[in-house]
Amino acid sequence: MTFDPQERAEPGDGTRNKLLDAAERLFAEKGFEQTSVREITTEAGANIAAVNYHFGGKDNLYREIFHRRLAHLREQRTSKIEALQHEGGSRPTLEDIVSAFTSAFLEPLMDHSEGRILIELIAREMLSPHLPRTMFFEEMIDPVRESLSRALQSAVPGLTDAEAARCVHSIIGQLVHVIHHSRLATEAGRQPREELDLHVMADHVIRFSVGGIQAIAGSSKV
Repeated sequence: MTFDPQERAEPGDGTRNKLLDAAERLFAEKGFEQTSVREITTEAGANIAAVNYHFGGKDNLYREIFHRRLAHLREQRTSKIEALQHEGGSRPTLEDIVSAFTSAFLEPLMDHSEGRILIELIAREMLSPHLPRTMFFEEMIDPVRESLSRALQSAVPGLTDAEAARCVHSIIGQLVHVIHHSRLATEAGRQPREELDLHVMADHVIRFSVGGIQAIAGSSKV
């Protein structure tokens, strides 16, 4: 019988949330292998048996951390796009959509403490995988890609499915690079040059992407 961590989840369950928060910090700092269950429970102020009780073991706890993080990111990235499309008035422009997505993508990562933890968690998982590789696709990549692709096509009639998908990859690729550059500069103790400031680069990504998508849509009509 497979253990479902949600079976032990109850509203306001302080111990469970403390375990998740403590494990998240420790896994980001030390990695999965180097973090013990005893360290997690000590950090959370919980009994040594609490991890098994709430999650069925360290592996399930690790998976639940990513499930929680990915669900939160997915909601942030898709909700702004969907809210734009359901607001009254005129249909959102291409710039509205790309701007909303860029903001939703960067905001959680611009918080130095929370953003650092998330980036470290993902970086460690990429180097030493402990999760099903399909998890990132099913819980975040595919839903976000589909939501943004539909929004781009609604703003740019004639944009094909393949073109929209490539545009989504291009936008996300730029944003990921911006985040990594900002992280490296911070870790090196360097102030980014003015033209590479995070806010300046976000504005550039928006204008660059809008121009590129419009050009692609225009060329496909020729």
